[in-house]
Amino acid sequence: MCRLACLVMTAALAAACTSVQLDSSPPVGFDLSGRWTLVPPASETAPSVRRLRAQGGMLSFVTQDFPVLRATEMVIEQSRDSMGIRYDVGDYRDISWGTRQRGLWEVRAGWHEGTLMILSKASDADARETLRLSADGRQLTIDVRISATGDDLNLTRVFRRTP
Repeated sequence: MCRLACLVMTAALAAACTSVQLDSSPPVGFDLSGRWTLVPPASETAPSVRRLRAQGGMLSFVTQDFPVLRATEMVIEQSRDSMGIRYDVGDYRDISWGTRQRGLWEVRAGWHEGTLMILSKASDADARETLRLSADGRQLTIDVRISATGDDLNLTRVFRRTP
């Protein structure tokens, strides 16, 4: 029964990643530029890579491409057509609005219903990152959903803009 539920969830995530229409123009006031610090009480903790590898499966390899899972701070520079994110864990990620190839991933980034969505697809994995900015622009909630060959990771991270 659990295997069937996982297959259904994986299929739904894959369908959702391909069917969402994304706008390449940021909504007025949606600017992520600045320094962001994790709010631990409001955030879920990602499982360690060691634990994921012990369980087997592809998630341990896939999650390394999503540094937001481990980050406690980020510095974001956003422009009209892209943004760069420097994570305190030593990684840097460049995201362009539209569709791009990033390593093994085909990445689509843009806005849907007021949120920034980053949809990534590889031959054996799908990921959806949803970035929601609070009305006052001071809190950023990032939902990460990754599905890799039947394994799923669903995690929410909350960051606060720091002066």
